[in-house]
Parts: sequence; C-alpha cells; structure tokens
Amino acid sequence: MTRTRPAGQHEWEASFGRDELGRPVPPSRHLLILVDVVGTPDAAAARHLESALTDLERRYPHGRDGFLSTIGWGPTWWDRHTDHPGLIAVPARMSRYEDPILDTADAVFHIAGDHEDILADVRDTLFGESAGAQGEYLKVREVRTGFVGAGLPTAALPELGIPADAPLLFGFHSVLRGNQAPEPAITIASGPLAGGTTQHVSRIELDVQRWHALDRDRQAALLYGPTVTAAQAEKLNDDAPSDYDKYEQTVAEHGIVGHAQAAARARINNVPVINRRDFATLDDGRPGTHFVSLQRELRDFNNTRAIMNGADGPDYHKTVGARRRNGINAFFDVTHRATFGIPARELRAYPLHRS
Repeated sequence: MTRTRPAGQHEWEASFGRDELGRPVPPSRHLLILVDVVGTPDAAAARHLESALTDLERRYPHGRDGFLSTIGWGPTWWDRHTDHPGLIAVPARMSRYEDPILDTADAVFHIAGDHEDILADVRDTLFGESAGAQGEYLKVREVRTGFVGAGLPTAALPELGIPADAPLLFGFHSVLRGNQAPEPAITIASGPLAGGTTQHVSRIELDVQRWHALDRDRQAALLYGPTVTAAQAEKLNDDAPSDYDKYEQTVAEHGIVGHAQAAARARINNVPVINRRDFATLDDGRPGTHFVSLQRELRDFNNTRAIMNGADGPDYHKTVGARRRNGINAFFDVTHRATFGIPARELRAYPLHRS
C-alpha cells in the first residue's frame, strides 16, 4: 500500500482488494464521527487539523492496511461559516413510512481500515488528549461504528445462521463492480466542491430476526429480483441480473418487487449514479446499517432512493404494497439522515471558511 493520498478524499477504490470471484473487498472496520464546530474556526484551526491529519498519513499507509478517510461538511457549516449558503441541501424524509431524525452535525469524519488498533489511534489522535487533538475547535456529537466482511456478521450474530462468507447482516454481497457508480462519475467538476463529491449518511435499523426466518430463495427474490435465486445471488460478481428493464412484467408475473430491481431503474445508460460505502452495525445493541452514499449531486441519491421505494409496485400486482412484498422495505427503518459536502483533499480542513 502506498502512503500517497489521491487528490479526492473519496478516491478509495484503488486500494480495495478483490475476493476469489473478483468482487470488491472494502475495508472491514469503520467509524463515523459526527462533530460540531466550536466558535468560528480560522486559518490557525485549519492548519491544526491539517497538521494532525498529515501526521497520521505519514504514520499509516493509504488503504486497508492503514486507513482511509473523508471529512464531509454539513449544511450548517456551509451556511454559517462560508460564502456558499445553500451549497448542501438539508436532509429530508424519503418515504411516507419513515420519520427519521434529521441530523445537523457540522461535519462527519469517515475513517476505515482493516485494523481496529489503527482506527483507534486515528480517533484518539484527533479527538483524544494528544497534541493533535481537535477539542478546541471540534466537539464530538456522536460516534457510529461498524463492520463489513466475510464472517463478521456471522460472528456478531451467530444465532441467526447467516452464511459464513456473507459480508453483511442480510447474508448476501451487495457491493458488486457493476452496481456502483465509478468514482470519476461522482467527482464534481467545478465550483466550491470541485474534485470532491456529496455524501448522504443514514442510520438504518434492520429486522434481522424476521429476515432470516425467510428461506434463502425468498430473500434473494426480495433483495435482488423475483427471477434471481439464492444460488445465483451467491455467485454474482459483476452485477445483479435483476431484470430491472422488465420491472413491470416481472412484478405482474411474480407479485414481488426486488430491492435491486427497483433501485436499478435510477441508472443512466445502465450505470448507477451513487457509490455506496455502507457497513453493518450493532451500535446500541440494535442490528442495522450505516448507509453512506457518495454522488455528484445529492439529488442523485434522492432520485435513487425514491425509485427504490417501488411505490408503483401495487400498480402491477394487487399483493404488492408500499412495504409488503416490496423489496426490503418491510425489514428496515431509517432512524437518522444527514447530508454533507466532501471537498477535495487540499480543502478538507474547514473548507472555504471566512477569514
């Protein structure tokens, strides 16, 4: 792994490995540290944060063997501390059956890697008692933790019978090469966030007990599409053949909306518009997902999420409802939403602050 960091904070994928089927292997351990700004940060505050980050990056390589990171800045940062109010839209409800807390943190640090001791050192260096700590300028609001990787869900919840090679709590691989927006496609070309991207962060609680009471073929049908079996899903390595271009026909025939099938309709020329960095969690003892989505514009996430709802499913089969037989809608609840702008690496410390 190289110690050179790319110009875009969000450019992680070149450091990912591949499993035996060629599927991406992202870092296995993740932290989301939501923070609020103390006072009015100035050039000295920016130098202090950048110095701490640079020291850490000299200490550890870029990639899973060291750490990967982004700092996203929320609507309150851009509105109160820069000359770019309204740059990042505030979060909102995404379906009629959710009522999430709409987080207002000024910023979020996403830190990821394979070694928990390294992540702990990064966290302590930035928010502990060391000389590089940011307590004078940043107050930690919340820390969210989680994992993704073969065997980790099984070890976390052995009573559920999650397959041993599954990287996430629902028991299948969800990040494939073809269902991710390429990093260049989500990179903003011009404006205050040039070279960066936008970020949506959700906390989702999963009904894993009820999900794993279903047989594997039923799970595959709901997660991917009604024409996909569990045996097929377990071998997917490039994309999910969810027949999204035959959505109306398959819903009418099978009376089931597939989650991937519904969401794939948001693609442009068969290329997804969001890049997911989600990971499983047991924070507060509640199984769930921290869903981190990167996209060029936040409306790309909003559009994908709206289409994923499968709200038109009932039009094609009477047994389909807003949540009934409709993807994974009946098995998750969104409890928090937040939005951020991730600037290029050179502007990551209090970007475009008023001096």
